[in-house]
Formats: sequence, C-alpha cells, structure tokens
Amino acid sequence: MRRKGRLIMAVLGVSLAVSTAARAVERPGVGKWKTVEVVLPANEADEACLGRPIALALDVDHLYIVDAQDCAVKIYSKGGEFQRSVGRKGRGPGELSFPSGVSVIGGRLYVADKFNYRVQTFDRTGEPRGGFSVPFAPDKAWGLTGETLLVTSTPTGRTADEKILHIYDVGGRLRWEGLEARASSDPVYDAFRNMILVCPGMGGDFFVVFRCGERSILHFAASGSLVGKILVDERHVFQPLDLPFQGPKKRLLGFCWAAAWDRGFFYISPPAPVEGKDLGPGRLLSVIDREGRLTASIELPCPVHRFIVEGKRIYAIDDDGGLRIFEVVR
Repeated sequence: MRRKGRLIMAVLGVSLAVSTAARAVERPGVGKWKTVEVVLPANEADEACLGRPIALALDVDHLYIVDAQDCAVKIYSKGGEFQRSVGRKGRGPGELSFPSGVSVIGGRLYVADKFNYRVQTFDRTGEPRGGFSVPFAPDKAWGLTGETLLVTSTPTGRTADEKILHIYDVGGRLRWEGLEARASSDPVYDAFRNMILVCPGMGGDFFVVFRCGERSILHFAASGSLVGKILVDERHVFQPLDLPFQGPKKRLLGFCWAAAWDRGFFYISPPAPVEGKDLGPGRLLSVIDREGRLTASIELPCPVHRFIVEGKRIYAIDDDGGLRIFEVVR
C-alpha cells in the first residue's frame, strides 16, 4: 500500500513552498557509512502483514511493531520472522483503539492505547495485565526504568499551560509533567512547533527532538528534570519551510522526520523533497554524537518513515509500510 500524504503538513491541510537550497552537500570530515539489507523470511500469515505501522520497540529477543490499522502489536524475531500478534480492536481489556506506541519493561508490554485514553499492559504471551487511564490521548509510551513510563501527548490548544511529557509509575500514578506546549495566536504554527520525537537514553534518561523549528535536542533525567540542551551541527541536512500561517509569513526549519538513539549516538532522518514539492521521509540518516557533532551519514536504499537502531542493525518501516532490516557497514 503506497503511502499518501507523506508531508507532515498534509495532516493539517496546509500547502507549502520548500526552499530547494539543501544544506551540507559537501561535508568535510563526515564519514559515509553504507548498509547491506537483511533478507527477511516470507511471513505468509495474514497477521504478519502490516497495515499502518507507526511505532517500533526492541527487547533482547524480539522486535515489536505497533499496527494502528489492525489495532495490534505484532511481534517478530530480530531476524524479521513473524511470531504472534497481541491485541484486537475494541474497548475492553486486551482490546485497542488506534494503538500508537509500545515499550517493554520486565517482560511486559506497555501500549499507548490512544483512542481509549489509556496505557494497557500485556504479558509476553499476549494476556492483558491491566493498565491505567490518562486524561489525554496518549501518543507514545517509553519505558524509562523498571518502575516508570514516559507517556507523550499532542497538545490540543484548548487549555493553557498544556504539557507534552508525562511520567507515570507502572501502576498509573503521575510522577511528573513537563515541556509546556508552545502557544501563540496561530494554532497551525503551534501544531508544527509542538511536534516532538523521544529517544530513550541510558539509565532512564531521555532526549526530545523537535521535528520542526529547532536545531537542538533536549536532554532530560529519568525524574523529568532538564539536564541540558544539545545544539546540532549545522552540517546536518535540513529543509526550510515557508508556510501561509496566519498573519505575517513565518519560516520553520524542517529538521527531523524520524530519530533514534543507540550507544551514545543519535540517528536523525531529515525530511526530504518528494516529487520536487512536498516533504517526506528520506534515505539519509545523520549520525550525531552527544555533543551534537555530525560524525557520519548513512544512505539507505529506500526512504524510511520510522526506525530503531541496535548496534549495527537498523529496523525500519519503508514508504510502503513494510519492514526492512539493514546492517551498517562502516
């Protein structure tokens, strides 16, 4: 199934003019890493087919993919062999309505059950083990420690001082809220400025990457306190966006389409021009160290919408919604 509306702006029905002056065509001192694609098993079972994969997670033995269309978490081996599916469409225990994120803590799955306004828990066999309600539609859920989860939300703009980040214990008790949503008289402009991606770090800390508007990464401790701000190398490729917001024209930086963190490095996919006009996922990944320096670039054989990295392996969802696995060759 070919992806439609790749442009992040298309969600809001906004047209844009993209500056074609791509940055950092020549990047001295930046390594160029290659990839070799891993051949995946056939996976002929109907359940193995991905309808709308929107989040990935890993544990020691498995790859977990959230399929919002099928209202399930699909579990694969790390070699890409389908094993089983967890969840089904509905509102009862073990049922999901537009699941949008998953994390694995201590052998249990924590699923952001978006339209049911809750985080659900499953054991390794797929049996429901409870969960807790939240006062917003959860976007993603990330395990920070064995006892805490970071749950993200999308600001609605209906109330003042909305927070985007929420830390709960696994029993559902709110521990901390932070990262106040940016607000102005232009809700469309604000929607883009509040788009974030989260990269879990080590020891429970985590990083927040803004998709538009900033060339920086925020570093938080497991408690929610802000550790620091990482300014990203200007050699990282980006696309400036001029959009017809309310009032005077405003320019945003198309900084990040997808991101991951592994072993001290960020992997950031910048938006790329599609068919000469729109922005969509690209084939290039920037490898950025903890100080924000661009150390290498990875060119993939196809555009990827989202990905997760472990060692030399990249697990990704391609432009057709299919699972792809790549080995990085330095």
